[in-house]
Amino acid sequence: MRQNIKIILAAAPLLFLALFAATLSFLHAGLPEVTVRISGYDPRDLLSGHYIAYTIDWDNTDCTQFENNICPKGDFYETGIYGLQGNNHRFYVPEDKADKLDALLENRGGEHIFEIVYGYDPGFRPLAKKLLIDGQDWRLFTEQPESK
Repeated sequence: MRQNIKIILAAAPLLFLALFAATLSFLHAGLPEVTVRISGYDPRDLLSGHYIAYTIDWDNTDCTQFENNICPKGDFYETGIYGLQGNNHRFYVPEDKADKLDALLENRGGEHIFEIVYGYDPGFRPLAKKLLIDGQDWRLFTEQPESK
């Protein structure tokens, strides 16, 4: 009997974590998606990570996808989470791709259109889901041979 209790107590945190992760996944999957244009910025961070740094380009974002055709800039405003503040954001990617994508984003010169697909519902914190380059997933874009 004691052995069964120990097994249950040992497994309870893992079961709770799995249930919590499944619940979050279900909630995030059901969020309506919106697409916003982005542009690069220099975070001046000595500790580079597995991410590209960007700001949301509200001037070139289609605001008709939001309620009352108004871009909810305040809902996307970062309040100091992960050291970010204001309109500065990060999208996490594998380390070997981050520098290339970040450089491409910052120095694009209008050559490509960069967008982030967010799961967004008013009243909830927006969740960055996908990075798009010229309308396609960034992974597909980076696998293409470079054109000259």
